[in-house]
Amino acid sequence: MYHPSFSYTNMMVRDLMSIEHSRAIVDVMPIPAHIERNLKEQAKLKMTHYSTRIEGNTLDFEQVSRVVKQKQNQARIPAEQEVRNYWEALSYLSREKQKGVQITETFIKKLHSIIVQQGAGRKPFKSEYRGPTPPGVLFAVFDNITGQPDYIPPEYSDVPSLMSEFIEWIKNENELPAPIKAAIATYQFLTIHPFEDGNGRTARALASYILSLADYDVKGFHSMEEYYVDDLQGYYQNIQMGLPPLYYSGRNEPKDLAPWIEYFVRIMALAFEKVANLSKRYANNGIDPKVRRLEPNEKILLRYLLERNRPVKPKELAELFQVHSRTISKWSNQWIENGIIQPASGDKRVTSYKLGEDFHDLTLNDLGYAE
Repeated sequence: MYHPSFSYTNMMVRDLMSIEHSRAIVDVMPIPAHIERNLKEQAKLKMTHYSTRIEGNTLDFEQVSRVVKQKQNQARIPAEQEVRNYWEALSYLSREKQKGVQITETFIKKLHSIIVQQGAGRKPFKSEYRGPTPPGVLFAVFDNITGQPDYIPPEYSDVPSLMSEFIEWIKNENELPAPIKAAIATYQFLTIHPFEDGNGRTARALASYILSLADYDVKGFHSMEEYYVDDLQGYYQNIQMGLPPLYYSGRNEPKDLAPWIEYFVRIMALAFEKVANLSKRYANNGIDPKVRRLEPNEKILLRYLLERNRPVKPKELAELFQVHSRTISKWSNQWIENGIIQPASGDKRVTSYKLGEDFHDLTLNDLGYAE
């Protein structure tokens, strides 16, 4: 069974708190639906561009944008096919997230097959793990400049059991914060290096999916990959952690994954902070004037009532805001005074609330949320 080892650092804890703060801002800031769609598309384009750029793809951002808008069966050069594949892989992950699909070996093989697909319009087949190399040929990750091996992965015969243990860990690990789980998964996948090619892109896509399943995707607005490209040397140094090139000489059981986790969480905190700032910038664009004056909790309350379209009980609101029922009673008096809600039942003792008259005509779109 896979048992990763790491220790929390002050910086790691600080950045985890920053991530939670940014998530909360993005969650409460209502952004007009058309702006939200554009931010999601731009983030997806950045993930596609920068994740393939890490592997040496030379297309610039505008060229990547043009390629993904072309017809699917259009002939392309390898660099174009590579970015189209990654775009399709991200689309695949989005569909699987909607269905709540969990990570399995079959899931990873399907994801990898989309990433390395060759030939426009062909249906990708499920990938298989790497096999033996020809006699005298070393399977390794080589330095582009020196030609020396940076990393020599485990023997192909060990890959199936390592992947089985890895997937079992993903399935059963429910206590670690999602950012740390995604960081560890990235490291372990790249360490196993289960496929002949496309491991880096698959690892980054897999990390994004782990975060997405745990609702750590800040509405799909973020791209960590652009930060990696700006610090490629740091990216590689931190994931290698100064360990020997040979898998069996220490990379199989590193004593402390903290250097890589700390780096991953730092990048994630920066990416999420950027999204939070964007959310603040666009939050008031096109928002109903009645909504602009509301406090964050009042906006959350409005969205909750609109989405359910029925009276809600004080107990439900206490669960929503994670506070005691006495606090909800106090807040409710202020909300009623502001016209946000009104009693839906009970004369002396209110047992449920509904939207106030001033807000009956509002929709989620008016609040800035896509319906």
